[in-house]
Amino acid sequence: MMKQWSRKWYHVMAVCILSAASVTACANKETVNTNAVNENSSDTNVISDVTADESGLFSKRDLSGAFDASKCENITLSDAGCTTDSKNVTIDGSKVTITGEGDYMVNGSLSDGMLIVDVDKTQKVQLVLNGVDINAVTSAAVYVKSADKVFITLPDRTENTLTNGGSFVAIDDNNIDAVIFSKDDLTLNGTGTLTINSPAGHGVVSKNDLVITGGTYDITAASHGMTGKDSVAVADGDFRITAGEDAIKSDNNDDDTMGSVYILGGNYALTGESDGINALNEINISGGNIVVGQAEEGLEARIINISGGTVDINASDDGVNATDKRVSTNEQMAGGQDEEDKKGHIGGMGDNEPDASINISGGVLRVNAEGDGLDSNGYITVSGGEVYVTGPTHGGDAAIDYGIDAVVSGGIVVAAGQGNMAQNFGTDSTQGAILVNTQAQNEAGSDIVLLDNNGSELLAWTAQKSYNSVTISCPEIKADGTYTVKMGENTTDVTMNGLIYGQGVSFGGGRRGLGGGEKPEGMPERSDFPNGERPEGMPNPPDFPNGEKMDGKRPEGMPELPDFQNKDNSDGAEQHTGNVPKTEEEIRQ
Repeated sequence: MMKQWSRKWYHVMAVCILSAASVTACANKETVNTNAVNENSSDTNVISDVTADESGLFSKRDLSGAFDASKCENITLSDAGCTTDSKNVTIDGSKVTITGEGDYMVNGSLSDGMLIVDVDKTQKVQLVLNGVDINAVTSAAVYVKSADKVFITLPDRTENTLTNGGSFVAIDDNNIDAVIFSKDDLTLNGTGTLTINSPAGHGVVSKNDLVITGGTYDITAASHGMTGKDSVAVADGDFRITAGEDAIKSDNNDDDTMGSVYILGGNYALTGESDGINALNEINISGGNIVVGQAEEGLEARIINISGGTVDINASDDGVNATDKRVSTNEQMAGGQDEEDKKGHIGGMGDNEPDASINISGGVLRVNAEGDGLDSNGYITVSGGEVYVTGPTHGGDAAIDYGIDAVVSGGIVVAAGQGNMAQNFGTDSTQGAILVNTQAQNEAGSDIVLLDNNGSELLAWTAQKSYNSVTISCPEIKADGTYTVKMGENTTDVTMNGLIYGQGVSFGGGRRGLGGGEKPEGMPERSDFPNGERPEGMPNPPDFPNGEKMDGKRPEGMPELPDFQNKDNSDGAEQHTGNVPKTEEEIRQ
């Protein structure tokens, strides 16, 4: 269990994982895996090469994917009748139940059957799927009813298929709704292939922790692809997931300190009708190659930490979204926010969440979003890595959007979008940042280039969609430097007076609008009128000391509105005829 690791702010670091040994199928009784793990060996011994901050995520047995061929107990599946050589296996037609701890090698196929694990809560079971094909018409193909932990191992060069027939019918008091459904900790490892098809529910569900350290997975699910209620932790593997909801998800409504996703390596092709990766608490990415080819939102969690790997996102809404959806937070907000939490909130937009953040310290992040590119209801920090954002083509969202503050201290950021909602980084930043807008739209496919005062190119990037605003930050931007920003055919010269140049104007967070709160040029200070005097030249309001109404009369000096015709109508209201007066003579008439 990893509950202690999800209770702290988790900055994922790179990890060294021992290579898994080649695995041979148990069917070859004469061959023994020399790196086999004894079935009674502890699951809590951690590989010494794993960085200390990662040591709570994976055990030796998780990472090895090994098994001892000579100690496997055999299960053969068949519609003609299942067989076993184990005293700890019971067979009831096409339903095979494992009742004791051990390593089990499973062969064969079932057109409508189940493999069930029902052992003591202190016991571990390893299922070695040696080319199995199980279809469960109305339930899970593999159901872990009770165990301390179950390992599903895919031997090298094996191909395995698990499917559901299109519905889930209750067989006990557990809500079985996935092709692989586990009430307890579940680990998937090995180097083989597993195909999962779930036309009516989820692909893989663990009601505790879901750990994956190797293998190739092709998952199609009507709901979520892979779910770990307490956490999902992936060290390696190849994943192609198509989901009707979230591709990868961790969400625990019973304990809102749980619900996090950790990705240290692997290759991912994710498609989700909802999110690519969704977690109640944290998404931590320190390695791997992740492509969210299609999703409403690419990544969504309370805290999103990216310290390595490459992440490519195509989203119809927000690309990366930090939002606090914990039950305890919602209850607190319902009771009223603390005054400290409300600081910086403008316009009552309701998006200030001080425990929400996007933190980028390494890796490469590329976002193409039609909503906000990077959207945090709290904070955004960039201290390293590379971030490239193609934001929305409409004016209702921004390439960078934050509720409280955004700080850049390192790395490269290029974020293109629309100017009327654009935001730059805040004044607490220690690396320079430039925001510039153009009146005209710059074409999709046009280059964004930053030049220094000698005309040397500092960075260049090609925007995928049309835009009229760009935010740029890189280490070469200095507080007193002079630069040129090219956006397609448009060129803007920038002279820095401090580290932050240009501030977007929009609704919401504390550091938007005019940066540090400066007033527009020429606007007098409030302190200049200590007794409530009106600035010189500003007319006084109509004098109605007793609250009288205007009785249809306009205050002296206020021009009359145009006298639209056709006043005789059924409800007595004036109607606009659609003929808008355009000249002074027309207005007089």
